[in-house]
Amino acid sequence: MNPSRKRKVLLIGWDSADWEMIDPLLQKGQMPALAQLLTSGVRGNLATIQPVLSPMLWTSIATGKRADKHGICGFTEPLPDGTGIGPVRSTSRKCKAIWNILSQNGLKSNIVGWFATDPPEPINGVMVTDQFLIAPEDKIAKSVHPPELADTLTALRVPPTSIMGDDLLAFIPRLKEVDLKTDKRPVKLARRLAKAASVQAVATALIQSEPWDLMAVYFDAIDQFGHEFMSYHPPRMPGITEQDFEFYQHVMTGCYRFHDMMLHVLLQYIDDQTNVILVSDHGYECGHRRLPPEVAKKNPEGCHRGFGIACLKGPDIKENERLYGATILDVTPTILALLGLPVGGDMDGRPWLEVFRQEIKPERIFGWEGLGDSKAGLHKSEIRQDPAEAAQAVAQLVELGYIAPPGKDVQETIQNTIRCNKISLVRAMIDTPRMAQAVPLLRELMAEKKEDEWCVLTLARCLHGLGQLKEARLLLETTPPEVKHSAQVQLLLADLALAEGNRDQAISHVEAANANAFSHHLLFNQIGRAFLQFARWQEAADAFRKSLETEPDNPAALDGLASVHLAKGEWESAVEKSLEAVGLVHFYPEAHFHLAVALEGSGRPREAIAAYETALGLGYQPALLHRHLVELFKPIDAQKSEEHKRACIRLRQQPMFRADFKSNLAEGQPPGA
Repeated sequence: MNPSRKRKVLLIGWDSADWEMIDPLLQKGQMPALAQLLTSGVRGNLATIQPVLSPMLWTSIATGKRADKHGICGFTEPLPDGTGIGPVRSTSRKCKAIWNILSQNGLKSNIVGWFATDPPEPINGVMVTDQFLIAPEDKIAKSVHPPELADTLTALRVPPTSIMGDDLLAFIPRLKEVDLKTDKRPVKLARRLAKAASVQAVATALIQSEPWDLMAVYFDAIDQFGHEFMSYHPPRMPGITEQDFEFYQHVMTGCYRFHDMMLHVLLQYIDDQTNVILVSDHGYECGHRRLPPEVAKKNPEGCHRGFGIACLKGPDIKENERLYGATILDVTPTILALLGLPVGGDMDGRPWLEVFRQEIKPERIFGWEGLGDSKAGLHKSEIRQDPAEAAQAVAQLVELGYIAPPGKDVQETIQNTIRCNKISLVRAMIDTPRMAQAVPLLRELMAEKKEDEWCVLTLARCLHGLGQLKEARLLLETTPPEVKHSAQVQLLLADLALAEGNRDQAISHVEAANANAFSHHLLFNQIGRAFLQFARWQEAADAFRKSLETEPDNPAALDGLASVHLAKGEWESAVEKSLEAVGLVHFYPEAHFHLAVALEGSGRPREAIAAYETALGLGYQPALLHRHLVELFKPIDAQKSEEHKRACIRLRQQPMFRADFKSNLAEGQPPGA
């Protein structure tokens, strides 16, 4: 291995950052540092993965793997001594992170504030964990590697008491009118600002004083600000008083501008050999789709959007390009490729080679686990956590609304934590080829609570996906009536009936699901897809339109409408909807196919060829696509037509290949979303 020592990567994480908030600020010139990156760099949507929980997601970003491989499954976990629960620990991670891989290859990493990094690993470089920011001074050495830097870095922490009233005016211009004796929101704001400023101070010091090949800095403030203040962001939401709106409507804008200022400072300390990557783990609802405040407090995960941001700039990155089809799983593979290191074949993501200036083919190895472990900076043994420190950190998570307060019964609290983490692990696996591994976990969960609707439905879906139709039907048929008649169960029963060849029964179940549907875009997408199977065009279109009313940025619903237009021969309308769909998610092979069919039907053969070739490159039904291309090329390029004809013959001589997108579409969303 010959990693490139001259190149460096600055990775910045903004939890919950969203283009829907950023773009209006860019247009007003209020985020100049980010605008500078975008002017000569690359931007794109970054699809998150399920479940949308920050410790899991940021660990996936740092490993390129889903939770079933990396082992971080929630915000908290039982303490090793069984005395309660504490924040999830780095010792629970089951695989190497990017900093471990770099360490074993002689490269240095400085890691600041990253989720689930405490206790710090003895890597080649510096690690300042997420607990550094809240640890008492006499315990701070435990959250810094190497520990001799602890005193220096402790002095850089910004105490909330140092945040003065004038510091808050950019966020709350009418602060003097707020009664601080009864309204504690400005105090919470000061605490959030102090934490972000502390991350920035440490990062700014390390970027100058300590050598590095990778500098990774994580800011959680946008997410924390969002959970506290997004309900006051314009336009004014129902249930928000006029006074609260007037006082706090500028907080989120101030938060983003503050992050842009911090970005500007960090960019001053890099050279022209540094590639910059700015990402978020998911987005955050900021418009009419925001949850009511009382609902948002109970369901913080429901405030998140499925797409975060990705922005890249540097000597190895193209200029003024768009990144399509990216997910958070791709970040670590991309960093490895930029630094000239092999990508692990066991990683779930892929490097963004399409935005590299030079075409490269990174080396691939089976995996990094078990290779060079002695130099990887891994923990030598399980480290026990002090219960008092854990209680303080848990209190922070309770205040943010991420978790419920621990119960009086410690064992009950521990069991509830284990169950929640097990559910998160199942959610991480059911959308992957490793779905079968979720089945025994679901059986365990059902043994604990037999009438848990989510467990019943999820297990039935897994069994259906694995071809165990009889067992899936038996499970659904024996559920309580209130569960059996839900729209989700009826849709799954329709799938089972169709697989069993009972079309009339399947239609009946779909109609029942439509009658019982609640307002959620994924459910409407599933209903629309079901009606498409039975050529019920109007009902399908109605379902997809309802989906778009609930979630406008909804590629599956747009593609569904394109399918309806295609069936009715409405070519231009199909083109329009397909283009909107692939504009939101490029890695959506079926939508590219529908676009190609619509272009062909509207008499635009050359554009249709390009769309078919895109779908072909994404692995969608090659035999079908080659047949279309044979006919389209006949009048314009006989040689190309013959090439596609030969490809058809080759495919007929081997088992039919078809990329499997069914499981994603059954969930009402496109692949990769």
